[in-house]
Amino acid sequence: MAKLGIGVVGLDHWYTAFAVLAEASKGRRLKLVGVSDPSRERLEEVKRSHSAGYVTTNSRKVSADPEVQLVCSLGNTRDNVKVVRAALAAGKHVACVKPMAMNLRQADEMIALAERQGCVLWSFDQLGRMRAAALRAIIKRGLIGQPISFHQTAWSGLPLPWPGRTGTSWWIDARLAPFGAWADHAIYTIDMLRALFDAEVVRVHGEIANKRYPKLSVEDYGVGTLEFSNGVVAVLEHTWTGGPYYPSWTKIAGTHGVIHTESAAFGDKTMLVTAKGAKPLKLGGARGGGMLAAVLDFIAKGQANPSPARESRTNLAATFAVYRAAKTGRYVTL
Repeated sequence: MAKLGIGVVGLDHWYTAFAVLAEASKGRRLKLVGVSDPSRERLEEVKRSHSAGYVTTNSRKVSADPEVQLVCSLGNTRDNVKVVRAALAAGKHVACVKPMAMNLRQADEMIALAERQGCVLWSFDQLGRMRAAALRAIIKRGLIGQPISFHQTAWSGLPLPWPGRTGTSWWIDARLAPFGAWADHAIYTIDMLRALFDAEVVRVHGEIANKRYPKLSVEDYGVGTLEFSNGVVAVLEHTWTGGPYYPSWTKIAGTHGVIHTESAAFGDKTMLVTAKGAKPLKLGGARGGGMLAAVLDFIAKGQANPSPARESRTNLAATFAVYRAAKTGRYVTL
């Protein structure tokens, strides 16, 4: 079977890009054809560490390459829109950065183009649902009873522009990304919760602020409250206010118990807390297959219309609703 040719366009979202490069370099079903980025320095580093056929500063060379069947667009969100359009116009399948667009109109246009072209368009915010299957199996066993609420706190630091470097990055520039700290990670959780509960966000409220970095053009702190169609209420606190210590925890509370993950208290263990006490809980691994598993499945099955990016569009709509609520001080109904 011929390998699927992968082209990576943009390295701004290096947290994801490095994993994709490693997967495409070593995958038995994949071939890393080419990598493009405006920075020659970053390209040289990639060339030394990954077996790409070529590197180039010309993104259209990669998108138009006949050996490339899947373009992974991993630059900033503003530039992603242009890259995705060019790749889809060239008849390529696309896996793109999260968030996929600066606004919903752009997302809708990209999805419409993908469906007209018969190409798979998928965004990496859907990595969130990879953990949902293990949690869903626990909930179906009734170990915590009927789910009532979900709480998550994650205090990270400012995103780094490149491994080992500090300074300005695209994540903190409102011209290149539509929002800051809260949605940076909360959009993954929204995707996970939609899959976990098989429910949609129906009403939200939000608070955003700049608590540690007042000069940023995007927020460094946010709390969103999301009510789902099954009645579960989720409270998500995501920030860039952390220093060397990044506390994080997640709780799913039900009528008979709580699933509790807290790295500081329990390490990598997930705990089941009930009237009988607390004990480690085996969740099983997240869905295997790597970063590209889901999009490769869609390509293999020919599932391009309706576009899988419609799920990312729904995640994005819920995310923007929280920011509208924060701006107006009112609940927003979806």
